[in-house]
Amino acid sequence: MLSTTEINASYSARGINKERLEAILKFAGHSILDVGCGSGAYVLKLAEQYQISGVDYQRFPSWDEKPHLFSISDAAQLNLEDNSVDTILSFETLEHLQNPEQALREYYRVCRKNIILTVPNCQITPGMEKSKIIYYHWIDSTHINFFNQTTIRELVENVGFKVHTNYYINQINLQPFLSEALAIPAFFDKIVKKFLEKQKRSYYLTCLLVACKSQGD
Repeated sequence: MLSTTEINASYSARGINKERLEAILKFAGHSILDVGCGSGAYVLKLAEQYQISGVDYQRFPSWDEKPHLFSISDAAQLNLEDNSVDTILSFETLEHLQNPEQALREYYRVCRKNIILTVPNCQITPGMEKSKIIYYHWIDSTHINFFNQTTIRELVENVGFKVHTNYYINQINLQPFLSEALAIPAFFDKIVKKFLEKQKRSYYLTCLLVACKSQGD
């Protein structure tokens, strides 16, 4: 299992994910709070375009670049007034929390417009189960909640949000696994890649969801 030191190091080095960034640019309002911001990569990148800040349970050295944009906070007890930001980002955070529903209720209280969140995809297919294959995040000792697209949607709707869209991101590249399993020489990589273009099912690491605050709230 991953140690706490390894987890903290990975969050310190966490950069921009293209698909998450696209969701922000498409769906976020002008004022944004990134809850569980880790290294603060999205806050630092978008600071010139948006009114954005980030919070996490601990401080990260990268915050020194723009310290006024960051603060330490519990996801379930945000030090902000009701309806004080347009959009809350919550990337790879809910799976770590003792009470993810409480955090979502806090997101609902604080946001005016919507939330954009991601969680690890933990949906095991029949084929994966028969082959005894699981996603790597199942063995992360800091993960105490395990979601799939259906369960995260239900949890979000349970606190009052209306789901606008939800979809998978971070498609798994099966080529290295197949090349290893079948002992395919490296010079056949292009053939394997061409074969995979015809695959009937894709596998994804992450569930992304955008949910709006109910009208009248």
